[in-house]
Amino acid sequence: MYTYGPVPSRRLGRSLGVSPIPSKTCSYSCVYCQLGRTKNLTIERKSYFPKDDILSEILKNAGGSKPDYITFAGDGEPTLCQDLGWLINKTKERLRLPIAVITNGSLLFLKDVRRDLKEADVVLPTLDAGNEKVFRHTNRPHGDIGFYTMLGGQIDFRHDYAGQIWLEVMLVSGLNDSEEELSNIKQAVDMIKPDRVYVAVSYTHLTLP
Repeated sequence: MYTYGPVPSRRLGRSLGVSPIPSKTCSYSCVYCQLGRTKNLTIERKSYFPKDDILSEILKNAGGSKPDYITFAGDGEPTLCQDLGWLINKTKERLRLPIAVITNGSLLFLKDVRRDLKEADVVLPTLDAGNEKVFRHTNRPHGDIGFYTMLGGQIDFRHDYAGQIWLEVMLVSGLNDSEEELSNIKQAVDMIKPDRVYVAVSYTHLTLP
């Protein structure tokens, strides 16, 4: 099964979720992830499932449910699916519904990822750190993704993308919630220039080494 819902969302109304990747396949292994550690930590984009099967399920389940958004997300990082651009375009063509993508934003430094997301109506990337140290301890990224690589990708995406960017920030007690770290995050947010910023709080308490 590739779709779930529609589920109520405080940001997206009634959202039909789409997961185009296997569970816990991600470029991050965030300390606050409710699903635990990432099983497949990767930055390699693949066709994990037949794209026509995913599209067929979207069309079937969206038809009667009338969602406000079709949302590509899932239990991992959806931009790892190399068919994402095709799925977005075909879904919009067939359903005429708004498309959202919930992403950790780590792969936006790749031109093909930015291209694939161009036709989405809303992209919701994550930004939980304002420097390399906090980034490493909070998001625990794949070794090939540094803080400035991630940040540069999000800035480049803002330049390329005409849709809405709703940035999401997760604050973790003891890691990124000090006055200094909040100031660092704000500086990074100002560079990305999102249309909205959503802030959430994790009840996990951790400390930087």
